[in-house]
Amino acid sequence: MLSRDGEVSALEEALAAAAGGMGASLLMEGGIGSGKSYLARAALRTARARGFEVVSARARQAERTLPYGVWHQVRDQLLGAHEGPEKNRPPESSAVTSAATPEPATPEAAAARLHRLLTAHATRKPLLLVVDDLQWTDARSLHWLGHLMARLEGLPVALLGTLARDHTEPGDEEPQGPDTTSVAGVAAEFHRRVVLRGLNVDAVGYLLSSSFGVPMDTGLARACHASTGGNPLLVQALLRELQRSGVGPGELSAERIAELGSAEVAETFVARFESWFPGIGRALGTVAILSRAHSAELVAELAGLDPGETADALHTLVRSGVLEATEEGVTFSRPMVRTSFLAAMPPSERARLHAEAAKALHAAAAPREEITAHLLRSDPVCAPWACQILVDAADAALAAGALKEARACLERGMEECGAEREPELLRRLGHVELADDLDAAVPRLRCTLDLIPQVGDRRSAALADLVQAVVLTGDIPEALRIMETEVAALERQDAEKELRTGTRALLELLRLMDGRSTRPGPSASRAALAEVARTPWVRRAEAAVPALHAQWRGRRREEAVSLARLALSEPVGTVNEDAALRIALLLVLARAGEHEEARETCRALLAQATAEGSHTVAALARAALAECAFRMGRLQESAEAAYEALEHNPVVPGREWLGSAHARCWLGAALLESGDLEQAQRVLLDDGLPSCPPGITLPGLLFHRGRLHLAVGHARAGLADLEECGRQLRLRGWADSVVYPWRSEAALAHSRLGNVATADRLAREELDLARAWGAPHAVGAALRALGLLAGGDRRVTLLAEAAAILRESGAALTEALTLGDLGRASMRTRKVRKAREQLRAAMALAEKCGATALVRELRQDLIETGARPRRDRETGPASLTPAERRTALLAAGGLTNQEIANRLYVTRRTVEIHLSRAYRKLSISDRRELNGMIQDDPPAPPPPAQRRAPATASTRSCA
Repeated sequence: MLSRDGEVSALEEALAAAAGGMGASLLMEGGIGSGKSYLARAALRTARARGFEVVSARARQAERTLPYGVWHQVRDQLLGAHEGPEKNRPPESSAVTSAATPEPATPEAAAARLHRLLTAHATRKPLLLVVDDLQWTDARSLHWLGHLMARLEGLPVALLGTLARDHTEPGDEEPQGPDTTSVAGVAAEFHRRVVLRGLNVDAVGYLLSSSFGVPMDTGLARACHASTGGNPLLVQALLRELQRSGVGPGELSAERIAELGSAEVAETFVARFESWFPGIGRALGTVAILSRAHSAELVAELAGLDPGETADALHTLVRSGVLEATEEGVTFSRPMVRTSFLAAMPPSERARLHAEAAKALHAAAAPREEITAHLLRSDPVCAPWACQILVDAADAALAAGALKEARACLERGMEECGAEREPELLRRLGHVELADDLDAAVPRLRCTLDLIPQVGDRRSAALADLVQAVVLTGDIPEALRIMETEVAALERQDAEKELRTGTRALLELLRLMDGRSTRPGPSASRAALAEVARTPWVRRAEAAVPALHAQWRGRRREEAVSLARLALSEPVGTVNEDAALRIALLLVLARAGEHEEARETCRALLAQATAEGSHTVAALARAALAECAFRMGRLQESAEAAYEALEHNPVVPGREWLGSAHARCWLGAALLESGDLEQAQRVLLDDGLPSCPPGITLPGLLFHRGRLHLAVGHARAGLADLEECGRQLRLRGWADSVVYPWRSEAALAHSRLGNVATADRLAREELDLARAWGAPHAVGAALRALGLLAGGDRRVTLLAEAAAILRESGAALTEALTLGDLGRASMRTRKVRKAREQLRAAMALAEKCGATALVRELRQDLIETGARPRRDRETGPASLTPAERRTALLAAGGLTNQEIANRLYVTRRTVEIHLSRAYRKLSISDRRELNGMIQDDPPAPPPPAQRRAPATASTRSCA
C-alpha cells in the first residue's frame, strides 16, 4: 500500500498481539475519502492469509437508529462460521442460536451473549474483528463494543475500527443512561488511534504514471497532490477525469490539473451531509463560487438559506475537514473539491451566482479585485459601477504588465458600459490588443474610429493607434489610405491647426515609408516645434519627418541626429504610443553612426515593453536591437535578439509583419558573419519562408540575400539581388541612401565577374554618397571597397585611410575586415612586421565580434607571415561555436531537438550534430548536464564548423 507504512505497522502489531493471546484494538480515523475502508479490507486480507478467522461489520448512516444493527452482523457471521452438524458446534453457539432463545431483553444481556459466542470462537484460532464507520453504529451495538473493550485483554482477538473525522451529528445529544455508550466513549477505549493523512507526492506520482502507462514528470505529480491533498478518493477521481478527457501524457499540464473537477466528488460530499443539512449542496456550491466566503451570512444570502443553519453547517464542514477557516474566511481545504462543485453546477447557475456575488460584495465595499473576479465570470449586472470597476481593474492590470487580464476586463466592460463610454473602451481595448494581436487590434480600432465622429483629441488618438497597427502588419499602403482620408476630412471641417499639423506630419511619414514623399525636410528646433504644437505626439511627428527624410535621402546627418534625439525626448503615456515611429527614430541614430546611443535607447524601450507586457513592441524593439548590435559588430547579441523577435507573431501564421521581416534580415546577416552559412541560407533563402514581406523591408532583404549569395560563391545571383535592391531604393526615392550600401557589394561582384569598369564606378558612387551622408562607418566601408578594387600602393593607402576612419566609428566588425585586408596588402608589399600588427589587431576585433569565419582566415594569414597565433581552446564552454552554444542553451532550457530545429531554422539532424559536438567539448554525456556547464560562462567564439567562401581581394563583404 502506497504511503501507508505507519498504518501497516500499527496493524501488524495488533495482529501479532492477538496471535500471541493478548487482545489488541486499533482505531483508524480520517475524513471523507481518506482510505479508511480500503485499509479495513486490506487488514481482512492480511489476517486471513495469516490463519486468522475474520469477522467484519459495517455501520450505515441510514441504520443508525435500528437497534443491534452491528451486533447482528457480527453474530450472524460468527454463527455462519460454525454451521454443520450439531455435535460440531460449541455449546455456547447452540445456546445463542436456539429457536427458543428470546431476543436479548437488555443491552447487557446482548453484550454478554455475543461475548460468550466470540470467546468460544476465538478458542479455535485468532480472530480479527473489523467495524467500519464506527460513527454510524447504533447505541445498542456501541454498548456491546464497550463491553468487549473492557474484556479484550487475554483474548486472541484484534479489534479494528474506522471512524470518520468529526463523528458527531449536529443536534445530536450524547446518549445517556446505563444502557448506552457514546461513540466518543468507545473510541477512547481503543489501545491505539491512528489519524490517516493524505498520500505523499511520490505515491500520487506512482498512481499518475500507472494511469497513463508511462513515467510522468514530478511537477505534474506535485500538481495532482496540490489539487487533491493526497486524498485517495480525490486522487482516483482526478485520474478518472483525466482518462475521460482523453488528454495524453504530453498534453497534460499543471494548469489543466488545477482546473479539473469531478461531479461525482460533489455528489459524494452532498450525500454525506445532506441528511443533516438539506441545503448543503447549495451552501457548498456558493462557497465554491466565492472561493473564500467571508461570512456565513453572505453564503446564506446567495444560497437562499437560513443564516443560523448555514453557520452551523459551515462549522461542521470545517470540523470535518471539508472546509478550512482562515482569517480571510472559509474555503475548501482541497482545491479539487471546489472545482468539483463548479463542474457539477450548470453554467447558467454559475453565471447567476457570480453576478449575485459581485452585487453583494460591492454593497459590502469589498476590495475591487474580489468584485472583478466575479464580474469576469458573471452575466451582465447592468449597473454603472460594474463598468467602472472593470475599467479600473484593466488599468491596474496594464500597470502590472498583465495584458491578458486587462483585455478580459475591457471586453467584459464593453458589456456593461453605455453608448457614451463605448468608444473609450473600444479604443483602450484596441490599444491593449496592439500589444499582442495585431489582427484583432486593427478591426477593433477601425470600429473605434467609426464611433468617434467628432474631430478632437479622442479621434486623433484612435487614428494614431489604428495607423500604427496597420503599419506594423506591413500594409503601409492601407495605412496611407486611412490617413489621406482623415487629412482630407480635417481640411474640409477646418479643424484646429495643431491637429491638422500633426495629421499632415503623420501622412508625410507614411508617404516617405511608401516611397511617395515629395515634401522637403525643413530644419526644426525644440523652440520652433513648441511654437507649432503643445501636444507631444504632434511635436514628435513634426521632428520625425525631416529626420527620416535626411536618412533616406542621405543628406544632413547631423541634423537628422539632432531631430531624432528631439523627437525621442518627447514624453509618452505607454510603451505602445508611437512605438513604431520611436523605433524608426532610434534606427536613424544607428544608421548615422551613433551606435551606442541607439543601442541603449533600444534596450530601454525593450525593458519598458517587457515591463508593460507589450509583446509586439518588445519583438519590434528586439528586431531593431538586432540591427543596432550588428552595426556595432556584436554578432551574438544581434542573432539572439533576432531569434527572440521571430518567436512572437502577432498576425496570422505564415504572414510577415514589420518586426519579423526586419529581424529576419539582420539574423541572416549575423549568421553569415558568424560562419553559420547553413542557417543563414535557411533564414534568407528557403522557399518555406513567408513570401510577401512588408514593402519597406524588401530592400534590406534583397541586400542581405545578395551578400549571402556572394559568400557561397553565387556571384550572378548575388549581383541580381543587389541590383534589385538598388532599383527598389530608387523607386522609393531613397537612391542616395547608404543604409544598405548595395553599390559596394555589387562592385565586388562585378569585379569577380571581370566587369572592372562597372565595379570601379559603383565603388566611387558609394564613396561619394557616404561622404555626403557623413557617417564614419559608411565612409570607412566605402573606402575599403574601393581599396579592394585597387592594386599596389593605392590599395594600401585607401585601406589605411579606411582603417583610420573606422577606428573611432564604433563599427568593430567593419574595422576588423578592413585591418585584415590592410594586413594582406602590407604582406604583398613585403612589410611583414606591419602586416603582423594589422592582422593581430584584426583578429582581436574579430574574436570580440564573434566573426568566427573571419578569425579562422586571419589566423591562417598570420601563420603565412611566420607568426604563431595562439590556438583556440578545444574543450570547455569557450570552445563552443555560436551555433553549438545556441543549440546547447535551448536544449538546457528543456526544448526537444525538433523544437530547437524549428526555432533555429535548421534540420533536426543539424541540431543533433551541434549537440554531439557540444557534449564532446564539454565532456558530458547528455543534455541533463548542460545547465551548469554553459549558462554562466559565455564564451569567446572558436573556429566555425563551416568556412565562408575563399576570401580574395575582390570577394569579401563590405557590410
